[in-house]
Amino acid sequence: MKILLVNPNMRTAYNPLPFPPLSLMSIAAVVQDSYEITIHDRNLYKDPEGQTIAAVLDRLKPDLVGITSLTGPAILDGVMVSRLAKERGAQVVWGGTHASLLPEQTLQNPYIDFVVMNEGEETFRELIEAIELHRGYNNILGLAYKENGGIKLNPERPFIQDLDALPMPAWNLVPVERYIYRFTKARRKIVMVTSRGCLFRCSFCYVIDFHKRKYRGRSAGMILKELAFLRKNYGIDGVRFDDDLFVINRPRLREFCDWVYKKDIPITWDSNCRADQVNSEFLAAVTRAKCHRLTFGLESGSDRILKFIEKDFRAEQIVRAFDLLNNTDIMTGASFLIGVPTETEEDIWKTIEVAKKINSYHTHFYPYTPFPGSPLAEYCRKNGLIQYPDRLEDWADFEYARSDRTAISEREIKKISAQFEVRNVLNSLERGELAILSNFLNLEHLQNFGSWISFFRQAFRSGRGIWGTVHSAGKPIL
Repeated sequence: MKILLVNPNMRTAYNPLPFPPLSLMSIAAVVQDSYEITIHDRNLYKDPEGQTIAAVLDRLKPDLVGITSLTGPAILDGVMVSRLAKERGAQVVWGGTHASLLPEQTLQNPYIDFVVMNEGEETFRELIEAIELHRGYNNILGLAYKENGGIKLNPERPFIQDLDALPMPAWNLVPVERYIYRFTKARRKIVMVTSRGCLFRCSFCYVIDFHKRKYRGRSAGMILKELAFLRKNYGIDGVRFDDDLFVINRPRLREFCDWVYKKDIPITWDSNCRADQVNSEFLAAVTRAKCHRLTFGLESGSDRILKFIEKDFRAEQIVRAFDLLNNTDIMTGASFLIGVPTETEEDIWKTIEVAKKINSYHTHFYPYTPFPGSPLAEYCRKNGLIQYPDRLEDWADFEYARSDRTAISEREIKKISAQFEVRNVLNSLERGELAILSNFLNLEHLQNFGSWISFFRQAFRSGRGIWGTVHSAGKPIL
């Protein structure tokens, strides 16, 4: 059986650089010894009309095409690939977060035959075997499929508890060089994932439904084994741990940091973190283990909003954490949401003031999007702030969907975001962080040039900037 796994085009102005399709690579690693399997990443080239992927399908002639999914523009790209695959006689299976959270609606699309819900390694392997041996599908846990004109959802598959039992992602099946990028203190950096899930309850996050607030991580030993592989075979000297929260398991983190420090492993790394996890002991451990950057989903500077979205920390903890961080050599990244339900203009200005006060190396503002699977999205739906689309395809432009009841306009939100992005670039130039900026000069990444220009133009529209004049109420004037 010939299998093609496709990563649809997910690149936007917010996410311009391609990262390795690690979920597909993990699935492929489980079955590559038994089947002819290919991974194809549509984020590596521009092909809006589908001529290139059609040629790939004609050349490979796969029996089964697997497509991962993420709510937003990638949905339409995935549907197009599905149509082209079905027209050539292949069966089509979707997986990933969107299809897992909305399997029935996904299967209402005529070009999709199966949905692998949640983790895919075991379910996908059993599906392949069932197709090859012409067996039924009713005993495959975690699978949704069409049967007798209807849609059937099998019981959920229990999570894989021992991630060390899984093989290393199939780096041999992707063009690794295309995913390597430059960063401060790293000439050849790449993304890894070492765990699944998160224990926290942020109400805007899909992870609550997708991972059921469960956390499982690979051991420090297995992380170091993959790092050694990447260093030896690809000369990697920097890693972005793109886990939901790499630092959450403190015993594992201590063991990892001790190994990197004692063995003087020549690699720098960065990861996500929470403001309430930062203390002097933590910073000492990660600093000596060559952590060079920590990124924080802070979301708001308003205690009322932080409580509403169940972040379980306060604005004063944010400020205190960055007071400690700013006395180290660790670069920082901070992201905030604007447009959260019930947010007032006063809440927004509190957020802007906190963002300015903490003086993060890079600060990002994103418009809140009520993604399916999150408690806050359900709040929006039940309170009439949004309506879920009726068709799979209509989720494609849901990335920027917002309630019209937010405190400031979408144009103002984009302007605030763009002004901070301009400040990020200026900060990088001032600090001499040319390695970061050089990634965007790569010809392979210029397909997003128009999106970047449109995005940054928001910073220079009419009106004063957020670092401009302050009126009597103490609020900067937009």
